[in-house]
Amino acid sequence: MADWSKRRAWTRRLHALLGVVSAFNLILLIGTGFLLQHRELLRLDERNVSRRVLPPSYRPEDPGRGIRADIVVTDLHSGRLFGTAGTLVLDALTLIWLVMLATGLAIYISGTRSRLSSRPLQEDEGE
Repeated sequence: MADWSKRRAWTRRLHALLGVVSAFNLILLIGTGFLLQHRELLRLDERNVSRRVLPPSYRPEDPGRGIRADIVVTDLHSGRLFGTAGTLVLDALTLIWLVMLATGLAIYISGTRSRLSSRPLQEDEGE
């Protein structure tokens, strides 16, 4: 029983740590997803993002002072804004979300087990 308790505590710590780290990614995905969902309403294709706020290596083939906002938001949402490194970071965060799912299920199952095992056995009322 003590071994399971130690594993449960370790799983909870891992789940919490990954949750804090990946929360920033979730906020970014929610925000950019919202913007993409309403790109026509917000007229993102008519707006530009200044090159001063973008990484210097981002879309060097596009000359000018800015990049269309809908393109920037799409690339930020997918991680392509930061090149290969951005894509790899998003891949890693996707794996973190999978670990979060697995640890969350493990925490839930272990909690259910411990609640069931700590219940006193009830006698039949008909006897």
